[in-house]
Amino acid sequence: MKTIAVLTDFSKRAEHASRYALNLAQKIKANIILFNSFLVPADVPMAAQVAWPVVDYNEVKKDTEKALAELRRKLENELQKNRKAGAFVPLITCICEEGALANNIPELEENDNITLLVMATHGADEISAFMFGNNCRQVIDTATVPILIVPETSEIGELNHIVFATDVTYTDVQYIKALATFAKQFSAEITVSNVNPENPLDSDHDAAVRLFMNDVEQDVDYDRIKFRSIPNGNVKKGLEWLLENAKFDMLVMVHRKSSLFELIFRSSITKKIADRVDIPLLVYPYPAAVVPLI
Repeated sequence: MKTIAVLTDFSKRAEHASRYALNLAQKIKANIILFNSFLVPADVPMAAQVAWPVVDYNEVKKDTEKALAELRRKLENELQKNRKAGAFVPLITCICEEGALANNIPELEENDNITLLVMATHGADEISAFMFGNNCRQVIDTATVPILIVPETSEIGELNHIVFATDVTYTDVQYIKALATFAKQFSAEITVSNVNPENPLDSDHDAAVRLFMNDVEQDVDYDRIKFRSIPNGNVKKGLEWLLENAKFDMLVMVHRKSSLFELIFRSSITKKIADRVDIPLLVYPYPAAVVPLI
């Protein structure tokens, strides 16, 4: 059965992400796994001459399982409260493992039913920054299935318009094809947006775009796809323009190193646009022999 794994640290942001995942699971008929990666304090290095108190592994695990069960109850209560006749009801289960979050992703993905990981953006508080600040990028680097990163301010509702950011790389056609399978479940429109800073809007660029979109039309069986160039060769300014002028519900990117993804997620750019982003970001892994479907 198709399954969404929600990576939670029990913060308010993570709880919002779990509710977003629950709404998504109902729409795509998927079950949910609530997953927490916990650390035993004695295993975490501290500054010189500072020691963690002795904490038993079983005690930490028991507390984690209790917190997961409480989150599951909250989600199940929401399902019961908002249940509509004939609507799909996801099964919600819980898993916790000791260790760094990114280190536990490969074992979690051994469950072949998992088609999507969902996690919250990290915040300013120390616990979330510790759990997700550094680990978020490590999870993106490690995962072999798509990851949905959900801001606390993102709305939970219909998915009508998806933007796929591309640098007009041919292999993106296969990712758009996989994304179309996901979008069909919502009848959502896909806008393919070119934000490549290396290609000015000249005749060569226009020819590359026409060739790319022709490949999309030939290979992707979905009639709700259009192309839109961002009117700026600078990545940061182009993204700011996109966020300010286009209304959409999800941004999608492919995680290629040393390309568009790297350029956008350099800290100097990310910090400048972070306050403007209130929509989920779906990240596809790269490379992939077969692009995973959601």
